[in-house]
Amino acid sequence: MGGKWKRQFKRTAAWAAAFVFAVSSVCYGAEGAGTAKETVWYPPKEHADVDFSQMEMEPYQLSDMDGAVERLAQATAAEGQEEEVQKRYEELLREVDRMETAVCLADIAYSRDMSDSAASGEMERLRSLYPEATDRAVTGIQAALNSSYGPLLEEEMGKDMARSIRHYEKLDPELVELYEQEQNLITEYDRASTQDYQVQVDGETWTYERLENEKDPSSEQYSEIRIALNRERNRTVGEIYLQLVRVRVQIAAEYGYDNYADYAYSYVYGRDFSTEDMARIRGDIKERIVPLMEDVWYADVDYSPLYDLEPESGEAILDVMEPHLGEISGELEEAFRYMRLHGLYDIRPSGEGESRSGGFTTSLPFYGDSYLFITQEEDYRDYLSVFHEFGHFASVYYDPTPSLFQNGYVDVSEIQSQGMQMLLMTFSDDMFGYAGRAMEAEAVSDLLDSIIAGAMMDEFETAVYAEPDMTLEDLNRLFWNLANDYNIWYFDFDGNACYDWDEVPHLFHSPLYYTSYCTSAFPALKLWLDIPDNWDGAVRQYMSLSAMGTQLPYREALKECGMGDIFGENALADLDGQVRERMGLSEEVEPETGADSQTLPENRGTGPDMQAGVSMLILCGIGLVAVLQLLILCVGFVIIWLLVKDRNGRDSR
Repeated sequence: MGGKWKRQFKRTAAWAAAFVFAVSSVCYGAEGAGTAKETVWYPPKEHADVDFSQMEMEPYQLSDMDGAVERLAQATAAEGQEEEVQKRYEELLREVDRMETAVCLADIAYSRDMSDSAASGEMERLRSLYPEATDRAVTGIQAALNSSYGPLLEEEMGKDMARSIRHYEKLDPELVELYEQEQNLITEYDRASTQDYQVQVDGETWTYERLENEKDPSSEQYSEIRIALNRERNRTVGEIYLQLVRVRVQIAAEYGYDNYADYAYSYVYGRDFSTEDMARIRGDIKERIVPLMEDVWYADVDYSPLYDLEPESGEAILDVMEPHLGEISGELEEAFRYMRLHGLYDIRPSGEGESRSGGFTTSLPFYGDSYLFITQEEDYRDYLSVFHEFGHFASVYYDPTPSLFQNGYVDVSEIQSQGMQMLLMTFSDDMFGYAGRAMEAEAVSDLLDSIIAGAMMDEFETAVYAEPDMTLEDLNRLFWNLANDYNIWYFDFDGNACYDWDEVPHLFHSPLYYTSYCTSAFPALKLWLDIPDNWDGAVRQYMSLSAMGTQLPYREALKECGMGDIFGENALADLDGQVRERMGLSEEVEPETGADSQTLPENRGTGPDMQAGVSMLILCGIGLVAVLQLLILCVGFVIIWLLVKDRNGRDSR
């Protein structure tokens, strides 16, 4: 197949992996923000006003979709049935929403305890059903478009979408087989990633659980045992990744791509920037943002108050943020209160014996709602996670686009979450009192680290897919080299090898997704920089972006909202200077302790928080197992559509 097709895929998956990075650092708080004007930003949308506890559905069956498709076909078989055709067309779209919601409800149940065999079995069943059901829906609409009612339906859905559906074609059997292999390997990874690994050290048997319970993380033996466990895990999980790489290279070749990374950028994510564009800014990230992060890290901010912020419950976190959402937008406040009223969230730590997912927001399109899921860490980072996820929630909640027609530009979705986090930092003193300055500093340092870690992971993945015959030893050495290049010290190093990459589930579930954290952090930081002098302007830009959903790609969406992107001329150099000015870091701050020592500044505390960086980098280590499986389905099976910006589409006009 030619490489000229792009993917248009479901929004549910696009929002699945919204996670907050927490490599601690410093900055100075914004003051003097005004109150946002009440404006109608979002398009109208109906909501069911149904409590989540009442959202129960019968197990979804292919026959449900077949019935809706057949009714549309019958309506288009006779002349003079315009009203009936329109009714049946809308009914079919609604049926797709119902199926999508059934999948998401099952996903939420699975995410609450991934060791639950019944929940796992239902997810497996729906994964198998989902692509075939969606294919039947699209081919049903395609047939209706080719009937005498084509002009009517084209007016309903728009010319671009109609053209996309007319160009739809079923996957070749060879591709179906490759996608099945890919999904089987992902399932194998899911099981391997939660396996209870054990090693012998000094004659004793150790597991991760025993290590965390019995050893001080600052001790030498803790590091020795942890590296041994990581090495053992890497032998199993790493081999699965090598197999995934080989399968994905074959998939890309089927679409005419020499390199899987290029395929993923254009075909899976529909990005309006290339792997070459990312490669071009890596130098500035290493030369500008890495030193900035180091200077920020050692600046004079007392972080100790953060360790006193241990929310008693998810409700306590929501209570803290609710009074301030209306100061940004009354519509955000309305969505937030609706979320609480109908219980559209699950914010709590894992219970005894539970294997909960990480954090995500998903769509419930049949009810016109969205759902927020977070497994609490039971420390200050829980606040940032909830702020982040609510940015996703609001955009999904207000988006009226039928799920079948939604794009999923993840680079934009992550700006909506990170931007919400930074707007709320305006009120950090009111929310957190004496810890407010440290919390805002932490939020800003998250974004600096997102730029660095996102670029590093992108460089790792593009290198792997450029040379798919690498051995496991090659991968571990490559990651070690990159960790040194980007001065990311919080990984565990075993000589010239580093195994921590295999704990990042994005690589397995959604390759090349991690880039989004880098690209999205830049405009979110720019919003934060604008707040002191132009609060209304920052709010206007953020709300414009939130209201457009994820229907436009990264650079186009930011241009539409009057915001710059990370690829602009001197963008990172300017960001470096602006952050330094805002934080009073015009000159370099010499670290008290070298980065190679892997110790925290004294005022940041010790113990478990030495693992904060890597733990937040892989916070979705369980979370992506749940929701991003839907992304893989969409990448692998569902609809091959011609996007508006596709070359063939332009030529056909």
